[in-house]
Amino acid sequence: MARIFREGRAVVIAADHGVAFGPMRGIEDLGRVVAASAVGGADAVMVNLGAVKHVSGKAAGRLAVIASLPLRKKVNYETLVETAVRAGVDAVKLMVFTNCPEEDLYVDALVDVANACEEWGMPLMAEMYPREKNLDPEVVARAARIAFEVGADIVKTFYTGSPETFRAVVESCPLPILILGGPKVESDEQMLNMVMDALDAGAAGIAFGRNVWQRDRPEVVIRALSAVVHDKLGVKDALELLKGR
Repeated sequence: MARIFREGRAVVIAADHGVAFGPMRGIEDLGRVVAASAVGGADAVMVNLGAVKHVSGKAAGRLAVIASLPLRKKVNYETLVETAVRAGVDAVKLMVFTNCPEEDLYVDALVDVANACEEWGMPLMAEMYPREKNLDPEVVARAARIAFEVGADIVKTFYTGSPETFRAVVESCPLPILILGGPKVESDEQMLNMVMDALDAGAAGIAFGRNVWQRDRPEVVIRALSAVVHDKLGVKDALELLKGR
């Protein structure tokens, strides 16, 4: 956990989209994402478990590595967590869909992963993803609380749109919460304001993907985000960093 969080905050660059979306623009070369993350001052990079061997050398000594586990039926999560341990990653992540008819199956999978992680001493990030009403504070708070109750160590979930509503989410879950980036944002200012508001409400940082690596110079975007998260830089000054790219 200490390799992911600096003084309680973290900037994670999520590049585990390939299984669901294929070779999206920006993650064709994961080595480029790792290099940009390191130069920009991110704390960790997240890739699928099978891709860890392709990035671990580039990340060693520069970034923590989080392995995203597959969410599939008939998966032996105990074996996968053991594989992650052998790969030397710093944490594993599981996507968990809630507020949907199949919620129990996804939560059961999270329980299995949490038990395996406890056995191996492996930190677990739960990406709590409500299928419906994923900006509703009560829905998001419930999802985050599920992660805590079953044994996760970190939560990644939606920002609910305002510091007031997100503060209620944070207060309902004793775990560090990272906000996800979601679809492409409309502007740099919108992105930075969202990060600043989430931090003000008690978020522990961010786990962003396409809003970073689909830029021409992702390292500059990461540098601005890291300055907001870790150095408490204001939105106006962070925008100046981006303009200087």
